[in-house]
Amino acid sequence: MPSLDAKSQAIIAFLHSQAESSPELAGEYMQMEDLYSRKLWHQLTLLLEALVGKPGAKGQLIALYETFITDFKHKMNKLALARIQIIVTQQYEEPEKAIFFGNAVAEEARKDDREASTYIQCELARLLLSFDKVAECKERLDEAAAFMEGAAGVELCVQAAYYRAWSAYYKIKGPAAEFYKHALLLLAYAPLSGMSSEEALTISFDLGIAALVGEKLYNFGELLEHPVVSVLEETQFAWLAHLLRAFNAGDINQYESLVAQHYKELEAQPALLSNTNFLKEKITLMCLTETLFQRIGPNADRTVPFAHIATASKLPVEQVELLLMRALSLKLIRGVIDEVDQTVRVSWVQPRVLQQAQIAMMTERLKSWCETVNKTSSMLDTLTPEFAT
Repeated sequence: MPSLDAKSQAIIAFLHSQAESSPELAGEYMQMEDLYSRKLWHQLTLLLEALVGKPGAKGQLIALYETFITDFKHKMNKLALARIQIIVTQQYEEPEKAIFFGNAVAEEARKDDREASTYIQCELARLLLSFDKVAECKERLDEAAAFMEGAAGVELCVQAAYYRAWSAYYKIKGPAAEFYKHALLLLAYAPLSGMSSEEALTISFDLGIAALVGEKLYNFGELLEHPVVSVLEETQFAWLAHLLRAFNAGDINQYESLVAQHYKELEAQPALLSNTNFLKEKITLMCLTETLFQRIGPNADRTVPFAHIATASKLPVEQVELLLMRALSLKLIRGVIDEVDQTVRVSWVQPRVLQQAQIAMMTERLKSWCETVNKTSSMLDTLTPEFAT
């Protein structure tokens, strides 16, 4: 083996000292020395990615990066290097130093690989958010968006970092509906099963709250079919899962029962407490859409009396028209109100992700419609045999 130059000798000496000071990681440092000497950069990259994720290595990462990784980082996969650099960034205790290092590696990556640069920008945006630098966070996200909106075939970890950062931003800045949208997109690229139990519970809880208080969110079918609800049901936040099911079904009785049963938990959530009137309006509107949904479809009577709606929504009859006008203005339904006959003729209800019971109802309705069509066809064949084929 050729003799090592002074720089390489210093690196080997550094690895030896790290192994001596951290016996639990001595095996990893020995492997690093071997792979570095043999210039097996891919294997070394994989080893480093595994090492930086170990709790015992956290206090050594800055020195490891500055003394060891910088020597061959140009040989590494750019995205793998970006992931390591972000973990190193998180080790700086002083915000200024963390931001300075993050900016430096982001600028370096921008010259070589836009995908890696975008990953760093997204993770740096979350870090800035933790330092209460919201405006700076938004600048990073806008820069990342400029790349993501025109890119194709972007790596999953970059997609996940992008939507995780936007979710964190909208969680602080609002509106809740934007957080809800971006958090669901995050789960498309980073499933709950791949998250820590703490992160999985946090995002599940936040999604549930956002679904309730978010404007223009009147269909939770997609959320209820997601493992998010199962995560909540297995914790002390099971009440939130039950509340989401009650809202999606438009079940006012169940909603009132849950509010009475879990009023302490509800009062402990500022977002719910400050939106009490909105939640009451929302459950009433979702009750209306569910009631009208049952009257949509082939062979269904689309003319619904105000009295029927009043009974279902637990409202006085004189308030039903206002409820219908509100639903029309939100484009939850389409139809014509007859003030004289006190009815509404429904032509359309907002599309929704159907639950099993709703699918079964639609199936039965289609069967009934098919039977009606067949009977009508048979009758016409009997009455006009000259046209029968």
